Amino acid sequence: MTLRNINLNLELGQEILVGQNNERATITKIEFHEKTGEININTTRGPRKALTFRLCEQSEEAHENPADRYR
Repeated sequence: MTLRNINLNLELGQEILVGQNNERATITKIEFHEKTGEININTTRGPRKALTFRLCEQSEEAHENPADRYR
């Protein structure tokens, strides 16, 4: 399957998982380099390229009913 497009939304303060042990880190800065076209993010666990992390599950506070998390 070939993707035709991808949308990626990153926000300062967003929590992501980084490294082999999926450690939590917070995004502190987002940088775009015009010459190379690369997007780098700085986190509380060090700098990373934009697509070298995992997204965290939403916190349980976002679900009104705990059972909705598993639906």
